[in-house]
Amino acid sequence: MSTRIRQIISRRRMLVALAAEQRGRIAAESVVLRQSLSVADSLRRAGRYLKSQPLLVGVAAAGLMFMGPRRLLRLGYRSGLLLPVVLRIMRAVRRSD
Repeated sequence: MSTRIRQIISRRRMLVALAAEQRGRIAAESVVLRQSLSVADSLRRAGRYLKSQPLLVGVAAAGLMFMGPRRLLRLGYRSGLLLPVVLRIMRAVRRSD
């Protein structure tokens, strides 16, 4: 085997090892970034869901306008509708991913 081929093979091994090290470092650093971006993704999905459900937004806006936020939340909580609605929205947002 010629000296040039040995150099190429040696350089390739070094580059493969360097790339593996860099992939490991990027994976470790991306965990923090992934957590931060998950909040932004959730907000984006919620926005998309609300955009696709204009009737729901209209009903919520009318409820806020006529009843006020405190009374509307109290009514939803007391009637037991708040939790199922929130869970349904969360499921829909996760599914739209």
